[in-house]
Amino acid sequence: MAAVAVPGQAEPADDDTAADEWPATDTFPDEDVAPDLAQKQEERRSTDRDGQSSSTMEDEPDEIVVDDGVTQPVFDYAGAVREAVRIPGAVGSGDDGEEDSIYVDIIRPAASDGDLDVPTIIIPSPYYHATGRGRTGETKPEPGGPIEQFPLYYDNYFVPRGYAVALLDLAGTRGSTGCLDIGGPAEIENTAKLVEWLNGQGSAYDLDGNEISADWSNGLSAMVGKSWDGTVANGVAATGVEGLATVVPIAAISDWHQWFWHNGVHFWGHTALSLATVIQDINEVPPVSECTQVRDELARGGVTADPADELWAERDYVSAAGDVEASVFVVHGKNDYNVKPNNYGEWWDALAEHDVPRKIWLSQVAHEKAFDFRRDEWLDTIHRWFDHWLHGIENGIMDEPVADVEYDVGQWQTYDDWPGGTPALLRLGQPEGPDDPRQGVLSVDRRNLVPRQQSFEEARRPLDTVVEDGFAEDDERVAFMTDELTEPVRISGSTELSLRAAIDGDDAGLSAYLVDYGTAERTDWTSDGGLRDLSTVSCFGQGTEADTGCYPDVERVTRTRPHEVVARGWARASFVADGGLSSRGSDRLTWDIMTDDYIFDAGHRIGIVIAGVDTSIHQRFDFGSSIDVNLNGSQVRLPVVGGTSALRRALD
Repeated sequence: MAAVAVPGQAEPADDDTAADEWPATDTFPDEDVAPDLAQKQEERRSTDRDGQSSSTMEDEPDEIVVDDGVTQPVFDYAGAVREAVRIPGAVGSGDDGEEDSIYVDIIRPAASDGDLDVPTIIIPSPYYHATGRGRTGETKPEPGGPIEQFPLYYDNYFVPRGYAVALLDLAGTRGSTGCLDIGGPAEIENTAKLVEWLNGQGSAYDLDGNEISADWSNGLSAMVGKSWDGTVANGVAATGVEGLATVVPIAAISDWHQWFWHNGVHFWGHTALSLATVIQDINEVPPVSECTQVRDELARGGVTADPADELWAERDYVSAAGDVEASVFVVHGKNDYNVKPNNYGEWWDALAEHDVPRKIWLSQVAHEKAFDFRRDEWLDTIHRWFDHWLHGIENGIMDEPVADVEYDVGQWQTYDDWPGGTPALLRLGQPEGPDDPRQGVLSVDRRNLVPRQQSFEEARRPLDTVVEDGFAEDDERVAFMTDELTEPVRISGSTELSLRAAIDGDDAGLSAYLVDYGTAERTDWTSDGGLRDLSTVSCFGQGTEADTGCYPDVERVTRTRPHEVVARGWARASFVADGGLSSRGSDRLTWDIMTDDYIFDAGHRIGIVIAGVDTSIHQRFDFGSSIDVNLNGSQVRLPVVGGTSALRRALD
């Protein structure tokens, strides 16, 4: 999950010499952006420029200014207060047992030293000293005093609008003591102490050791961040800490067990221990030799597939959704197989069950941020979201559709309710005759079942070689397709696969793929997440020479192919067998294919491919078993919008 550092952000152009002019420079070229987006962006930058030039530290207002339902940039970014504080932690995670000390860099309007009270946007991260944040890999300098350059754009954009921004170093990274514990108390409970201090309930100290109060805070805070950063936001929200008004998890984990394991399958990459080791070694503070207790816990539980294990249960935020008091704005890539789709799917369902105020954006990209895949709409939306939840502005954000979902590249649809699918039963069958090119048939009604069995050999293969030609004979998979669709079919939710199968071997590692067989131009999410940096830059909010708020423009990368893997699900047979694997005969194997929202176009076919170990995902399995699938007892439940009747119409 660790971010990859890329070359530093572009410098402003030669004529961008004054800090108060940068927000209005380097707009998107007209040919790169639709005119209405370019106009919106220029209008926002002009507003920011006007706001900055019209106020100084001496004449800033003592309250926010709201126009057209949003806060205005009337506070000076260059003259903002920059400070560093230490928060006494909730736990002592190091071997010495001493209370962890959590280091936080803060920037806030100068007027907050007077009568202005502001809310705080918190971005917690283990990456500020290591690989950095954002596509440009921004880091913070060595701790020890106020910093001039805050990674990311939240400070540039929101401080002028009456917000504080706080960048928190997770335990065991950069300026914070203690030990990374992969979503445990050292990360979650320690971070919650900052929320408490901002709410007037905790304590903090300046770097000279003097206790200080957040008398500038209005008591409310938000947490936002991508990947690990957003995962901490989910975890802190699940504590129900008072004062946390909203969280915005972007490509974030909701259950740490799900990042390492799925249905008994261990994913390639890290164990809990190795992940903590890599990040803490990069940070160099404290050395891992001072974290043996945490490391022993991670070593023990990290190799356990059972989600009920104590280590994993403590790091399962989904099960604690009933404690969430904050609103939640989920942002995720539908093709994110770093933080996989079940992390947003199960989190969303749990939040809905407990009536948590919520919103969701789903893009065709992989492990990416909305700032990069939908930049202008994102800034407008997150601005109004924070204004509503942190400043109490009634701007209509909660009256808008709850879900924004991308289908074709850049084509978004909105929905008042999400997900929208109803399970539709599809049965597995044999081809209809010698003129049917399919190896297997998916149908609403029971079709040809002679013979009743299809078989494959469990083998280790990459996904693309398994699914690329669904019509070809292949002894290492079984593939089933519908007839060509006569009208589009939308699925929304998670798919369930239930097989009656006999396994000739000790166990099996299994993969199931929901596939769109039909040619189309789609986001190439395998290419840097589906995005490409351009040579031009654009600037957001206000800036200084040290912190410009300028970032490379980004465009979508596409490819045209005859198929697309829509969603995936994996399982170890013994883990999903009803009652465990039997020594003889067949077993009922049931597992999920992960959440998605996708439209199969008319003329395409819906496919289900079942095979062995996916070498791009699986780790440790190589049983080499033979699997016999009984077609009469096997089916797929597909979350079709409109249910079985809609699917039947499209197959007529």
